[in-house]
Formats: sequence, C-alpha cells, structure tokens
Amino acid sequence: MKKNILFLSLCALIAFPSASMAQKLTSKQKKARQIFTEARLIPDEKEKIKKLKESIELDNELVESYWLISATYKELGDEVNTIIWLEKVCKPKFKNFDRTCFRLGKEYYGTGQYEKARETFGKAGNKYTQWQEKCNVAIDIKKRPVPFTPVNLTRVNTDYDDYWPSITADGKQISTTVLVGQREGARSLTAQEDIYHSALLANGEWSKGEPIGAPTNTPQNEGAQSFSVDGRYMFFIACDRASSVGGCDIYYSIRRGNMWSPAINPGKPLNSQYWETNPSFSPAGDELFFSSNRPGAVGGSGKDIWRSKVFIADNGQLAFSEPKNIGAPVNTSEEEFSPFIHADNKTLYFSSTGHDGLGGYDIFYSRRDDSGVWSTPRNIGYPINTHREEIGFCVNAQGNKAYLSSNGILKNGRGKDIYEIDLPEELRPEPMDFFEGKVWDSKTQKPIQAKIEVYKLDNDKTVFQSVSDEVTGEFQAFLPTADEYGYTVEKKGYLFVSGNLQQRDSLHTSKKVVDLRAIAVGEKVTLNNIFFDFDKSNLQSVSYSELKRVARFLRINSKVSVELAGHTDNVGSRDYNMRLSQARAKEVADYLLKQGVPPERVSYKGYGPDQPIADNATDEGRAKNRRTEIVITKIR
Repeated sequence: MKKNILFLSLCALIAFPSASMAQKLTSKQKKARQIFTEARLIPDEKEKIKKLKESIELDNELVESYWLISATYKELGDEVNTIIWLEKVCKPKFKNFDRTCFRLGKEYYGTGQYEKARETFGKAGNKYTQWQEKCNVAIDIKKRPVPFTPVNLTRVNTDYDDYWPSITADGKQISTTVLVGQREGARSLTAQEDIYHSALLANGEWSKGEPIGAPTNTPQNEGAQSFSVDGRYMFFIACDRASSVGGCDIYYSIRRGNMWSPAINPGKPLNSQYWETNPSFSPAGDELFFSSNRPGAVGGSGKDIWRSKVFIADNGQLAFSEPKNIGAPVNTSEEEFSPFIHADNKTLYFSSTGHDGLGGYDIFYSRRDDSGVWSTPRNIGYPINTHREEIGFCVNAQGNKAYLSSNGILKNGRGKDIYEIDLPEELRPEPMDFFEGKVWDSKTQKPIQAKIEVYKLDNDKTVFQSVSDEVTGEFQAFLPTADEYGYTVEKKGYLFVSGNLQQRDSLHTSKKVVDLRAIAVGEKVTLNNIFFDFDKSNLQSVSYSELKRVARFLRINSKVSVELAGHTDNVGSRDYNMRLSQARAKEVADYLLKQGVPPERVSYKGYGPDQPIADNATDEGRAKNRRTEIVITKIR
C-alpha cells in the first residue's frame, strides 16, 4: 500500500473497545449485547451508529455502546457528538463510571476545554491526577498568550491540503508539501503528495505555487522537504521507491541553476528499515537533524529526533555518519518530530507530545550552548500552539518571520494552508547576516562548483559550509551578526582564496567575485587572515584557523611545494623590514610544519617593502602591502 508521509507522521490509535469487551459487557440483555456485537463489525460509520442506538433502546445502561458511538463520531471528525455520547454515561449510576469519565476528560482536553477536563478527571478518581496537572499546565499557558497575527499565503497555497513549509534563509524561496487530490471535508484514496515551490517576486508577492516536477516528484509520495540555508540542497522524504532502504527514506537533490539534480538516496546508515522523516540540514553543513522511530529512542520506542554528521565532497555530494539520538532534554518518553534547526545553528524548533503543552503536538524550541548542550525546551506559546496538532514550523534567517501549516486558523474551505507570522521577540533565534558572490575560473571565466566555508576567527568553529552552483557559480553564505569571521573558497586543483568579514556594513554592497586560479608554478595567493603582534613576528591565535586550511590545501594537493613569502610596507628602514618579513614568514612556515606538512615542501622568504601591491602613501595601501603569501614553487 502506498504510504502517505503526513498520515504516517500523525497516525494515532482511536480508543475503540477491545475484542474481549463483548465477553464483559455491562448489559444483561442478550439481544442488546448481540446487536452491539454486530454493530462493531459494520464498516460504514453511519450504519454502525444507527445499529448501536438500537442496542441502547433495548438497554440504556449498555455503556460500551455509548463508548463506541463516541469513538465512531470521533473517526468522522464530529467533536460535538464525540463528547455528547460520553457525557450521557459519565454519571455515578452507570457502570465503569471512572473509565467513562477518563475518556470524557481526554476528549475535553483534546478539544481545549481544560477546565471541564480537569473537573472530569477529578470525578474519575485519584489515579488521574497526572491528567489534572496537564490541564493546569494548559490553562496557565493560555493565560499568557503571545502576539499572533497569521497571514494566509494565498498564492503559495493550492486548493488541496498544503503543509510542511520550508523557507530559504534569505526568505526568497518557499516550498511546501501538497496532498494533491485531498480537498476540505473529503476523503481520497488516490490523493498523493508532491513538492511545490514558490519564489518571492520583485513586488513582494509570492509566485503561484507550482509542482517542482520530475525527477523529484513522481506518482509516489514526496514531501516533508527542507532547504539548506542557501537553497543549494533540498532534502525530502520519498516512499516506496526501488532505491528505498525502508518504506519512507531521506533523499536529497542539489540545485544546478534553475534545476534540481536527480534525487540521491544516501542509503545506510542514515536511512534504515524503520521510518525517517523531516530532515533539517544545519547551516554549518555538518549535521542533519531528522525524526525516526528506529531503535534507541528515549523511553524505548516511538519517534525521536536524531542527528547525523555530514561530510561535503568537492562535487557537492554528501556522506553521513551513523545517526545518534540527541537525547534528553529534547527527546522524551513520548514523541518528538518535525525538527527545524535555524540558520543560527543554535535554535532547534520541533513538535512534541512529551513536554508541557496544550495537547496533541505542540511546537517547542531549545537552544544549544557552545559546548553542544541543549536547554530545557520551552513551549512557543498560545495561540500559536493550540489543542490541535502544530507541526512543520520554520523560521527565516533574520528570525522575525515564521511559517506553519494549519487547518484551524481560518475556516476558508481550503483545508490545511500555509501561514506567515511575525515571531514574537522572545521566541526569536539569533539573527543572521549573509554575503553572496560568484566563483569563476580566472582563465576561462566559466563558473566553478567550489566549497565555501565561513568560520569564526577566534575559535575556528565552522558556521557555514556549502558549495557554489555548478551552473552559475553563485553562492550565498550565512553567518551570525556578531563576532568576526574568515572564509575560504577552495577546489582541488586550484589555489584557494581566503578573506575576512570584519567590515559588516559592506556585506551587501556588491556580490563578491572569486577568481580561482589553477595551480601552477609561480601562482600565489594572499593569506588574508594571518595576523601578527604589532612590530613583532609573533602569530596571533586568530591566525591558526586559516593556517589549518593552508595545511589542508597542501594535504589535498600533495604534489605541491610552496614558499611562504612575507611582505611589509615601507615605514621604517629597508633592513628592519627585511628582517621582520623574514621572521614572520618563518613563523608561518614553522606552524605548517607542526601541522604535519613535510619540510621539503615548505620554504620561506622575507621580501620586506620590495614588492608592494598598493600605494604606500595611504593607510589602506600600507595595510594591503603588509601581507603573507603562499607561492607555488614546485609541482612534482
């Protein structure tokens, strides 16, 4: 049977009476018991209800018939009658009074009637105090509402059910899962899920949501998609494909110009014979968060949030480590899924039934500190969360806009729709900034797919990692608004390019054009993140991050030998500057040797003020002249 991604994520058992119930019915009327037994086997819900009412006419104390009528109405989505038929028998004169009141209390709770639910659980007895506490929590959350003004994205939404929104960090592309063929108030056995896409137009409006088409969409189900922050990768779930490891697996595609690559199933260990869903790729490009019911869950079973380490190859393809459960306090003995890791790489939004909430799946968030420890999750608040199911929550890079799917915000006859909300200040993640550019071959001026990495200068922590577009050479890199960063652009066979992002005001003034030069004897590159103490040759610790990448470049290009060339401005005597540049070049060379680079591949030389690249008459020019370069001296 073709699996439905949303159905699998939300399926729950309805409290039907068990098969053994017929042997312990509360009625002594043989005919009433017989009619009840016959009714249980009727597939048509309306006929079943009619038959059960006949049993009650014979014996109005046949509690099990009331239960089954209530459960059948619940299956039909009729909340009013679900409750009415339990209210009739939640009275002391009826047998199984406590069990009936417990059922009724759960229905009150499940429809947001928390005061009634608390009172009804109290009638059911002391063993349900835990449920009374759930009601107290929900009542308290509702007393502290957060600002909430949802905007229906009418052009993004279709006439069918729309859910699982995913927004690129720049807020210019949005994708959704559409249950094609599923309309409001109707059931369809032929409906199937496809991925749709919409782009933000110059006038601020969204383009009409359209299917992304083949090869990603197929006659099977595809959905629960998410973008990498730069829109270069799209992860999604596909079911029942020939390449599947389990029923529903994680796939990914790489954006190439205006097209997506054929879907790639990375196989094991990321995918398993169990169920994987809701992939969310970290902005650092080194982690994939997802939900799975594989063994190892907190509490022993059920859906938990997992994490796999990711490795990006030069061609953009990804490799994944053995997934690990992220554990408590995020995961609980109940269910957690629908994770979304924000572009700040700290804030994780997810849905859970196991934390204090309003019933069903609520949206929570947790933040991890620099040591990787997650904070105690917090409920995102009412009325964003309700007594219904809140899933598929994502936030833009700035942290001010969030997107979610709901079928309860507006009763507009369209079923589930995507909404945009202004995220309240206290719920926002760390805002992100970005810079963008193109990578070219300096000789041919043709686009190159290269790796881009942004890292913190003070601790070498990668904050962004991706590849440029294979067709256009374009890239968009994201970073938190605080701190100072270095970046590298590299590809095997080429000299890498480095830079720093200390002038934050200039990030968006123009696109950076990165010219990569093929490795050849005599070619050189300036190391833009090498810093020395004033008037000394001592390397500052912020230089180590870039030098580690120089060492990596030499390991990857193992036939290359280089010279470390030191340069100064013309302030001071030539002899002094020659000695200073020589000492600084040696300091850099010594660091590379400590990183394991063979000494026969590294030499050094100080050139003092003799090879300026800018006018020494200005501060800016002198700063450019004070530099360290690597020069290709030999290729074996």
